[in-house]
Amino acid sequence: MKKSGDTPVFSMLPAAEKTVGSHPLIKILVSEALMFHYLLFSWRRKAPAHAGCVTMHKKTSALAMNIMVIHAIVIESIGIHWWLHSNWPVLSIVLLALNIYGVFFFLAEINVMRLNPLEIKNGKLYVTQGLMHRVSVPLAAIEKCDWGGDPEKDTLIFIYRDFEQTEPQVILHFKEPVEATLFMGRKRSVSSIALRVDDPVKLKQLLR
Repeated sequence: MKKSGDTPVFSMLPAAEKTVGSHPLIKILVSEALMFHYLLFSWRRKAPAHAGCVTMHKKTSALAMNIMVIHAIVIESIGIHWWLHSNWPVLSIVLLALNIYGVFFFLAEINVMRLNPLEIKNGKLYVTQGLMHRVSVPLAAIEKCDWGGDPEKDTLIFIYRDFEQTEPQVILHFKEPVEATLFMGRKRSVSSIALRVDDPVKLKQLLR
């Protein structure tokens, strides 16, 4: 991971695959390790702020929505757990464990969102939407940029959640399909990605 120079969300899984292989179970374990890394060891870190960074979440309600979901899970856990525990103790423990995992996941999502803006560096574009999906692609692989276009059915969309429905600002089309990493380390070939950022003017200048 250190040799790659990339952030953990982009370097942990490739480093593990290079070292111990790409078995599906390994991908799942590494994905869980990545979640706990951002949950436990990233709170004091600062987001990169060089000229090639463009944030994606600050002008959305994604942070507030994640906090609301965490509160809802905690309240639901307290109420449902005690109600179930008297009748179905095993089920109550299973649901409690799942709810705790859910809280951990959304806390990690907040850190991934905060620490990983869209970045253009070393001739590559790095973009992630929390722990759900991410892609890094050389700038030379971009064939064209459609500003204000409609995404195709198989376009991978990078838009953080908002209280209002939002549309992508730009769609990047690649010369050849590139490999994106999805939830739990799954891979998918994509020919285009759709983006929505906080400063589209800056992104346009960087892509030019």
